[in-house]
Amino acid sequence: MKLALALLARRDHGRAELKVKLIAKGCESIAADKALDDCEARGYLCDSRVGNSVLRTAVAKGQGLARAKQAMIAKGLDKEVIAQSLDASDVDWYALARAKALKKFGAGKPVDAKDRARRVRYLVGQGFGFDQISKALDVDTDAFDCDSFDGDNPDGHNLG
Repeated sequence: MKLALALLARRDHGRAELKVKLIAKGCESIAADKALDDCEARGYLCDSRVGNSVLRTAVAKGQGLARAKQAMIAKGLDKEVIAQSLDASDVDWYALARAKALKKFGAGKPVDAKDRARRVRYLVGQGFGFDQISKALDVDTDAFDCDSFDGDNPDGHNLG
């Protein structure tokens, strides 16, 4: 119990993450579970609090939904806790993607397809989805009519 409290005194841990640390420090699995149960009963250990903290950190870094989820998974949080944290948040992922794009690339629109691809790759790497990225880069997805695509290139020459 003392080791668990010492680790929790430094920062919040998820239950699974703290159990791994306790076992690595030499605690037996049964003793670690008992200590974790005691900490949880006293309110020292709370996975939902850790989930909210990880989400706030990801948002403060300007990371998207996918990166936030990945960070919570890396902390060993359950899918239910992750879903609850995301549902309880009021994060505007579209605005966050736009702010991240503005900070990195400025207010100018992509000059060509290569520049747009570079920006998209960056934002995907930051954890944003395509719809958030398209809004952030002011790409009009309605202008792309994939249903009417017949295989011709824009110059009118048949490619096939």
